[in-house]
Amino acid sequence: MVRMAASSGHGNHPLILSYVKGGLNMKTDVSRYLSLRRDIHRHPELSNHEVETTRRIREFLALNGLELRPIGGLNGGFVNINTGMEKTLCMRADIDALPLHEETGVSFASENNGVMHACGHDMHTAIAAAIACELHKVRGLLKCNIVVLFQPAEENNPNGGAKPVVEAGFLEDQHVDEVYGLHMWPQLPVGDIEVCPGPIMAASDRFNIRIAGRTAHAAEPHLGVDAIAIGMDIYCALVQKLRREVSPCDAMTISIGSFKTSGRYNIICPEAVLEGTIRTTSDSTRTFLQKRIAELSSTIASSYGGSADTNISRGYGIVVNDVDLFRRFTDCAVKTLGPEHVHTNISSSLIAEDFYYYGKRVPSLYFHLGCQSKYSLHSNHFLPQEEALSVAVDLMTDYFLSQS
Repeated sequence: MVRMAASSGHGNHPLILSYVKGGLNMKTDVSRYLSLRRDIHRHPELSNHEVETTRRIREFLALNGLELRPIGGLNGGFVNINTGMEKTLCMRADIDALPLHEETGVSFASENNGVMHACGHDMHTAIAAAIACELHKVRGLLKCNIVVLFQPAEENNPNGGAKPVVEAGFLEDQHVDEVYGLHMWPQLPVGDIEVCPGPIMAASDRFNIRIAGRTAHAAEPHLGVDAIAIGMDIYCALVQKLRREVSPCDAMTISIGSFKTSGRYNIICPEAVLEGTIRTTSDSTRTFLQKRIAELSSTIASSYGGSADTNISRGYGIVVNDVDLFRRFTDCAVKTLGPEHVHTNISSSLIAEDFYYYGKRVPSLYFHLGCQSKYSLHSNHFLPQEEALSVAVDLMTDYFLSQS
């Protein structure tokens, strides 16, 4: 069992991991992993541009006797701890950042203007590196092969970095049997995790509705077709009416984040564009909503004498946790963290993840890692508590050492 002996939040004190495995008592100063995390946080890079991030990971791993191997021409790469065993488990971490200007005020804040690790991928990367290094040290105790994947471009919805990784044949080439992933979860205290069988992250689709009306003088609106009025009715129908057409037991949401118009204050607006996202946790609801958004938009526009053209881009699919992996992982998590820190009676999040590409090919498991922040993911103030690194390494080293 791993126990966190000292913690630092965002200070300068080292964190110590200690764990006992079959009589083996180990203590590891993880301050170097925190240094890697802060170095990556200070130098964030956007999706498909993670060149320097890859270099930093490669150099860090090399100092610890590990080789970062490439996947085709992609950024990132992987480490293979080959023990000669039959089974291979993979730990995946995403390494890209977001187009945000950081406002955390910490000493290791982003030095790349307009780019920030606001989704915790810097922590994911450091956790994966720590897992690779710690398991490499005790590889003689492993009863399976371990592959640690550093994946680019998770934020690049709808394509994502997982898709080209899978299409490059990574899972087959490395004979991966199972894939594991995690995400920082600011709503949870440090030391807690959330995990459930079945859906845990939602499908994410994007829609664009182009409304065509007809201009007229603002003093004679009856002679025109008001695209703004059409857009307002469509907005209300999508975010309110459609909720009534889906079971309240089915987690979903439709959000419209952009409403753009053209025209002048004294001219009836001739065109408008609504853009939004659909989040669903079942394939049937996903298909239904895509169809109904187009139908409702067209019907409402026609009632005004206008038209609406709907385009829907399918994004990431539903992340579904394998039931057997859930049972095995939860058993270990309860032993490592304590039953009060493992939350399984949860609803699926409506946040999306390209991790689903792995689950389409092999059994997979994804969980939420508590990192206690008053700011949400994708906030330019988001800063996870660094103690979460110790918890994750604690849990995943315990788990991988217990598997065969």
